[in-house]
Amino acid sequence: MRAADPLMMAFDRLTANSVARLTIGAALRFLMANPRLITLIRPVANSAIVGVSPVVAGTVVAPATGPLSGEWVRAPGARDGDGVVLVLHGSGYLICSPRTHRGFASHLSRSSGLPALVVGYPLAPERTFPAAEDAAMTAYRWLLTQGYDPSKVVIAGDSAGGHLAVAVALRARAEGLPTPAALALWGPLIDPSYRASIADPRVRRQPFDPQAAARALALYVGDADPADPRLCLLNADLSALPSIQLHYGTREVMRADAEAFAARVTASGGHCEQRLWPGLAHAYWMFPRRKDGSLDSMMTGGVFLRAAVAQPDRPMAKE
Repeated sequence: MRAADPLMMAFDRLTANSVARLTIGAALRFLMANPRLITLIRPVANSAIVGVSPVVAGTVVAPATGPLSGEWVRAPGARDGDGVVLVLHGSGYLICSPRTHRGFASHLSRSSGLPALVVGYPLAPERTFPAAEDAAMTAYRWLLTQGYDPSKVVIAGDSAGGHLAVAVALRARAEGLPTPAALALWGPLIDPSYRASIADPRVRRQPFDPQAAARALALYVGDADPADPRLCLLNADLSALPSIQLHYGTREVMRADAEAFAARVTASGGHCEQRLWPGLAHAYWMFPRRKDGSLDSMMTGGVFLRAAVAQPDRPMAKE
């Protein structure tokens, strides 16, 4: 058994324990009432995530240049010139960084054969909407100005990063820019109110319940209207989006939102392939040591992204 397996087993036991759920829920409520503490615990939380999210052996990491905050992640076999994966990290617009998602990016780089550019963005409560979206859009524009063919640019995002991935595609279309070739999303944030997820009876037995998540997102939403189509993606015009592959587990806290989003995309004439992973909860993709489907999920996503950049004659988004 690998060294990290006992930690993962303990995590699973923790999420299944009612007392632990109540304790973590109370801690989240306390943090929401005292947002300044988030900036204090962020480094500790990020370090813990780094410790349980291993990087593919032989991966080469280099700092991003230009106006970007982030890093290039190239797993063995990744080739420059074939395309690029723009990786937008979660989590909740409150914590995480390119470093916490180096492991996630390395697995995508290996499975897609593409270099991954993982970019950072301003976090709440220090910065509110649309600061993160602006930073993500800056990264996408930068790739285009560097000569990357948009048909060779794909975006991957998890949780809040999945929200940003869709937001970038929508904003590119609105600004008359070519859209990326494809989006791969893992447990994406869809609606900051979590209305559908709060009403979903299937998702319980988790420390990060939808009510707590909604309180957390309020710190990023700030004074904006949570129903704004740029925030609530269910209210956006989802037509003419790139092809999407959507990953989530049967225990995903935002499962109802993911299903509603996929239905809206399909109804708008788009393509959204759903990949449902049995028994997995939010953020499963961050713990690839577990032999539970998380590695298969990232492999599937990477293959999807690779196939997207191999199709140069894809239709562009309509203006």
